Amino acid sequence: MRRWALSTVLIAAACTGAHEPRGPKAAADRAPATRASTADATPASAPAPRSERSRELDLSQYFGDGYPPSALREPGTGIGSRGYGTWVQPAPRSGSLPLGSIRVGGSIPLVDSTPLPGNGKCPRFVKVERGFVCAGPRATLDMQSAWMSAGRWTEPAPGTMPYQYALSVGVPMLKRPVPPEKMRWKIGPRERPRMKGWEEGHDELAELDPIVPNGPIPDFLRDGGEAPRAWGGSTGVLLKMFPAGNMIAYTRAFEAFGETWVLSTDLSVIPARGLKRFRVSEFHGVALGSGVELPIAWMRKRARAKWRKGPAGFEESGQSWAVKTWVGLTGREESQGHRRFLETAEPGLFIEKSDATTVEAQTKLPREVRGRGKWIQVHVNRGTLTLYEGPKPVFSTLMSPGKTNPTPHGRYFIESKHHYSSMGSGRGAFWIADVPWTIYFERPFAIHTSYWHEDFGQRKSGGCINLSPLDAKRVFDWAAPELPPGWDTVQADGMGGGTFVLIES
Repeated sequence: MRRWALSTVLIAAACTGAHEPRGPKAAADRAPATRASTADATPASAPAPRSERSRELDLSQYFGDGYPPSALREPGTGIGSRGYGTWVQPAPRSGSLPLGSIRVGGSIPLVDSTPLPGNGKCPRFVKVERGFVCAGPRATLDMQSAWMSAGRWTEPAPGTMPYQYALSVGVPMLKRPVPPEKMRWKIGPRERPRMKGWEEGHDELAELDPIVPNGPIPDFLRDGGEAPRAWGGSTGVLLKMFPAGNMIAYTRAFEAFGETWVLSTDLSVIPARGLKRFRVSEFHGVALGSGVELPIAWMRKRARAKWRKGPAGFEESGQSWAVKTWVGLTGREESQGHRRFLETAEPGLFIEKSDATTVEAQTKLPREVRGRGKWIQVHVNRGTLTLYEGPKPVFSTLMSPGKTNPTPHGRYFIESKHHYSSMGSGRGAFWIADVPWTIYFERPFAIHTSYWHEDFGQRKSGGCINLSPLDAKRVFDWAAPELPPGWDTVQADGMGGGTFVLIES
């Protein structure tokens, strides 16, 4: 059994290393794939204009006008979390390796409300589905408390994106909305130069379009009310200043005192004019099977020319495959001088081999899967990720590996899965809130969503494996261990083990 450990190392980019302590170290939602191959394929084309594309994915249904929070649980029916580390234990005792945890501000139902004697740091436990939770100090059985009532407003959305996300341009985080005459904190300009250095790319999907209200003001903020703090707090309205370049997750956008505010997942109230909302990437990989098989070629970095073979040899057709699309390959290769061409599944069309990022089926299975288990293959230099069920490849996509720090090569098993995991520096100078669909395979390294860029296939991260929202959720749902309903995290040890991950050059 592995020791508990939490990394505090700083990795200065997408995978920022010093993760908020949501779990100890322990061992699909998708649209039809963008494609340019197979018999029933349509030619690849450039993305539709912004006005013609879905801006919300499944958020449009979840964050509609008047979206209500869930009802409060009745007394004696649930246990809620007041801080990080509200563990679900396999037995009613402290010190054991947890099975998972509960979201801060969230709750799960009780199987039995009768307190059970504990030991060590926890004197009493209550029984929940699959385990036991310490009934204090990080947890509460008071389902009617102000803290639990407010926490309902930060529940994650179902579907691809649990929250909406935004980039700070320098903004105060408050306990409540304030009128203009009392706004004495400076808000940074939204028109800023693109980020450079190790932060480069963190603002690629951040847009200047204003954040608009998506529902009414939360009930606990009406009539001058404040967001409760789990452990009390200062008497002032300011919680802290949120520096430019940091990222927040939020659920509600509402109007008060003539301007739009957002409610972040930590119950901070933030003026929306100090934020740039992230557009949701619509990129996704391709499901294999049903006529789509490996090998395929991905187009990285830029569009790639389509070639035809004429009487005088190979010549460009005048058409191209768009960047981040794929085309099926027949496996046949031809040469012309020093140049090599791969025959594609599009009749009569070839791609120059040097232009193609190819994904072939793995013929030798890792010993760890024993010929039948699920496993994940990552090719760092190619920027590809492929899912296998035994010898059968079932999904392929582009991913972004480490740029400022290398993605570690090796053989791993998934240690833990997190519905979302916040990432930042150990001193709190940099913060990426609630990164969805995070899978740790060797802390602090993870496979996770990137909601701030979509240069998939290119080196971009601080060592982690970046996926699009659609792809990250697909991999998360597919891989073991399964995240039980209502849990924030799940540890592989004690829950049947984690899926094997092979990371190669």
